[in-house]
Amino acid sequence: LLMHEFFIVQNLLKTVEDYVAQYNAKKVSKLVLLLGKFSGVEPDLLQSALEFFKKGTVLEDAEIVIEIEEFKVKCLNCGKEFSKGKWDLSCPYCGSLNTQVISGEELILKSLELED
Repeated sequence: LLMHEFFIVQNLLKTVEDYVAQYNAKKVSKLVLLLGKFSGVEPDLLQSALEFFKKGTVLEDAEIVIEIEEFKVKCLNCGKEFSKGKWDLSCPYCGSLNTQVISGEELILKSLELED
């Protein structure tokens, strides 16, 4: 197990526990994460780490869903948005390198389903 995924799971558990306390829930029935293709996090390793570390926590019985977010870029010259399968920031429409990554690098806690 990589340290990177371990720290992500630790932070995620802390965040989830804060939400559970904030809403006076007892546990989480479902957790959905949005994981960017270029986030640097391996989905299988993250899933394994979550399954391992959720024992004895509010996530113990939770269904864990990891959704993969495509790598999307916006061209600041022609305004078009496009998806890329690899780390390539050039615009396929006008060839510009004046582009901005708009998704695909994130790890977001998308939703939680809590139980009383």
